[in-house]
Amino acid sequence: MKKSILLALMCAILYLNTFAQSPCNAKPHSHDFDFWIGEWNVYKSGSNNLVGRSIVQSISGGCAILENWTSTKASEGKSINYYNPGTGKWEQDWIGSAGGPQRYYNGEYKNGAMHFTYETTNAKGAKVSGNFIFYNIDKDTVRQYQDIINDDGKTITVSYDFTYVRKKQ
Repeated sequence: MKKSILLALMCAILYLNTFAQSPCNAKPHSHDFDFWIGEWNVYKSGSNNLVGRSIVQSISGGCAILENWTSTKASEGKSINYYNPGTGKWEQDWIGSAGGPQRYYNGEYKNGAMHFTYETTNAKGAKVSGNFIFYNIDKDTVRQYQDIINDDGKTITVSYDFTYVRKKQ
């Protein structure tokens, strides 16, 4: 009897510690973006042209993902990515050494990819929007794509198209 009570108490403590310290683990979509976690060499898609390296980490008890980006051209940046239970969507906040912050929102994992949208101001001061997509190719490959939609949707310009290849351990 004492062993049963002790076992039940230990299970309860383990359960409470897991979810009390990491409430995000219990949220339905809080791990949709975990496929991006890892250490990566990043290439221009369709080439062997290395454009940077990225270390993507789970932080804050699994409540967020931190990207640590370093380009081959000496710029660097960080993004914090998190599931917002209030909106039911993922969000990303980016800041880089090349300038200006950017917020991506409406993040949703569907059809094997994390899809974000964003708005910004172009060089002429006009508001533009775009898509920001992370394709979950396989456990060792992620494609990151961003475009800009101009002229009320008439023109779509690719900002960049990168392929993340997981570093071998």
